[in-house]
Amino acid sequence: MNGPLNNPSFEYLLGSIIKDEISTSINDLFRNKEYSSKKYLTIKEVSSLTGIGSSIIRQLTLSRAMPHRKVKSRIILDEDEIKETIENYKKFGWTDPDNHWDVKSVQSEIAHFHKKETPTMIDEILRKIIREELANFSNEIKNYAKKDKESYYGRTVLTIKEAANHFRTSSSTIYNLIKEDGMPHFKIYSRHYIVLEEAEAYLWRETAKSYADEGNIYWQRILQNLDWEERERKAAYEKALKRLEESTY
Repeated sequence: MNGPLNNPSFEYLLGSIIKDEISTSINDLFRNKEYSSKKYLTIKEVSSLTGIGSSIIRQLTLSRAMPHRKVKSRIILDEDEIKETIENYKKFGWTDPDNHWDVKSVQSEIAHFHKKETPTMIDEILRKIIREELANFSNEIKNYAKKDKESYYGRTVLTIKEAANHFRTSSSTIYNLIKEDGMPHFKIYSRHYIVLEEAEAYLWRETAKSYADEGNIYWQRILQNLDWEERERKAAYEKALKRLEESTY
């Protein structure tokens, strides 16, 4: 007997996924979520917290690609993201027991990024598409944000002032990032809003790109991986759309 549970059809799979994703999105929409748990620190604060000199902290951001974000000229770091690098430095200093920072190894890794396999699970691809489409309901999102700007579809929406406080900078710097550098945002009438998760991803990529453009091989590895993930996401999206189109005929 080929029922939906024993041999699910494409239509049944699609329906189940849509139902799950919409249910999850609605729950996220009306759930009172705490403001992002991420708390950024300055280099001086990290130095005080870890006992490592500011000059070493700065060097770790270069020679060990320690995760951080550049907000214009200011460097901000998240304590959880830098924990592994700090622990390795305290334990090994500048030695590299696992050859993770060996230039030839990194160059080889970069050269093989294009050989990574594309994800083939159709349900995961469809979930990505559905989540993206749900996120595109701009009018509903904006109307909801006008009433309660705290979150939409599991994301966190900030005013310019809130974004400035979060990223340890000024409101004018956030405006400059929007107008001059293209930081993701949306407007409700004359007011600008920042989607926190998009802004963090944007600053992370722009930080990696700034070092990669200067020839830093370790940040080039990070940027190559980000670019590869984006290409694969787009390819998976197009593949799934084609599959959906074919299934309608």
